Amino acid sequence: MPSDWINAKNFSINSILLMARWILRQLIGLEDTPLYDESPQYRRYLGIVLAYHPILCWYYGTRCPESAERVDALVREAPSGLSSDDVRGAEIGLMDMIDTFIVYLYPKVMDADCPYIRDWDPERLLSITDFTDKVVLDVGSGTGRLAFAAASKARRVYASEPTDRLREHMRDRIAREGIRNMVVMDGTIEAIPFEDNTFDIAMSAHVVGRNSEREIANLTRVVKNGGYIIDCMGEDDRKRPKPREDLLEAGFTYGHYVSKTGGDVYRYWKQVKK
Repeated sequence: MPSDWINAKNFSINSILLMARWILRQLIGLEDTPLYDESPQYRRYLGIVLAYHPILCWYYGTRCPESAERVDALVREAPSGLSSDDVRGAEIGLMDMIDTFIVYLYPKVMDADCPYIRDWDPERLLSITDFTDKVVLDVGSGTGRLAFAAASKARRVYASEPTDRLREHMRDRIAREGIRNMVVMDGTIEAIPFEDNTFDIAMSAHVVGRNSEREIANLTRVVKNGGYIIDCMGEDDRKRPKPREDLLEAGFTYGHYVSKTGGDVYRYWKQVKK
């Protein structure tokens, strides 16, 4: 759903050419995607964008061949004879609806304009447990908000991120700042590429939720006995009346604070017992 993280008028629809396969699958409804399944307007915008930009159809077919049937159907349904202004309107409408994915392609914009990164204090993570000399996994690292904070204390941090543009951004920062204890890699919470009992701490933010029981089980698998699983949200202005029931039922402790912009922010942690 839209997050108001960007002004879509400032972005090119060719941004789609920078998208990783997992994002393309989301946009075309090959995953559990409410926008695609529930919004005729979204599908109309996407159909117009594909129909009037053959290069995007080519990219979809090359990068995400399993999407071919859906791409063809959307193109067939798109109205013909639209003006350039109408097409641009559809581009902006689509990008407004998928701004979360658009901003993943521009990490510097993400760091500067997304409040959950821009307004966040690393002590919100480091105060949860002692990271000193620990081996840490960060799943769904994004631009590395949690990973870089942990790297200031930990022996080694593995930052797992499925979006190549974000991985490149983290690697550039590692090289620029001479960080020697952080490794960036591809990976998702559904398929963590490590053996059991590898980490002292496994952490994430804005990741657990699509299938929290399975995702927490994956995190638990790779954490040593006595280690910690942490879910540490960033800052925003959302009012949340209570903590997440699924995490409380899974045995997590939580802390609450009010963000700089007035939102309710919850942090969760759990010590693993095996």
